[in-house]
Amino acid sequence: MSIATFNFASQALKKQTEVTVCFPETYSERGGVSDRKTLWLLHGLSDDNTCWTRFSSIERYAGEYGITVIMPDGDRSMYCDNVYSQNFKEFIVKELPEYFHSIIGISNDRDKNFIAGLSMGGMGAAKIALGNPDKYFGFGSFSGLLDLKYVAAGFANTIDSEFPFMKPFFKDGTTEDPKTMLDKEKHKDMKMYVACGKQDFWIKASESFKEKADKLGMDVKYVFEDGGHEWALWDRNVKRCIEYMVK
Repeated sequence: MSIATFNFASQALKKQTEVTVCFPETYSERGGVSDRKTLWLLHGLSDDNTCWTRFSSIERYAGEYGITVIMPDGDRSMYCDNVYSQNFKEFIVKELPEYFHSIIGISNDRDKNFIAGLSMGGMGAAKIALGNPDKYFGFGSFSGLLDLKYVAAGFANTIDSEFPFMKPFFKDGTTEDPKTMLDKEKHKDMKMYVACGKQDFWIKASESFKEKADKLGMDVKYVFEDGGHEWALWDRNVKRCIEYMVK
C-alpha cells in the first residue's frame, strides 16, 4: 500500500483542504485502484484527516483487504452543508469522488464505494449513505450519533455557540437524522454495520437506530460490546466492518 496526503483547493469548502489516502500500488496482483473498493472514512468531532492513520491500523487493514481508503478533513461540521458558507456533505458526496477519480483513478460505481466513521463521523457516514443509496453500497457507524434526539440533548449547552447550523435539524423528518432517514424500500439492499461500546455515552443513539431498523425488518450487522468512546473499540470495528463489506 501507498499512503499520501493531498492538499488542494476545494470549491465546496471555499478553502484549501487536506485529505489522507491509502491506496494500492498499481502493479499489485489484485489490480490497481480502479479495480478495488473505496472506503470513505470519516473522523470524529475533535479529530482531523490524520487521526485514523495515527490511532488505528487502517493502513494495514487496507492492504489486507485490498481496498483504497480516503480520509477527508471534516472539521467540526457534523458533515452538513451550509456550515458558515461551507458545504461539507457536497464535498464528500460530489467533489471528492470526482477529484480522486481524476487524480488516482478510483471507481465511482456504487458497488465499489462504502463509507464509515466514528462518533460524528458515524453519523456523517450513515446520513450520507442513506441519503445517496445510488452512490454507496453500505456504511459503518462506530459510536455514531444515529438519532438526533440524543445529539440535541448531548450538545444542549453548546448548540448556540458552536453548532447553530444544527438547530433546524432537531425535528422529525429531517434529512440529517439517520434514524429518520432509514427506509425499508430505499435501503433494502444496503449493507449496514453499527457498533458501539456498552459503556459509551452515545450508546442510546445506536440502540435507538437499531430499534427502528428491527421494526422495519432490516438486515443490519450490530456489534455492541464492552468499551467506551475510545480508539481501541474503533480500531477493532473498522477492521470488522471492512471484512463485512468486502467479504
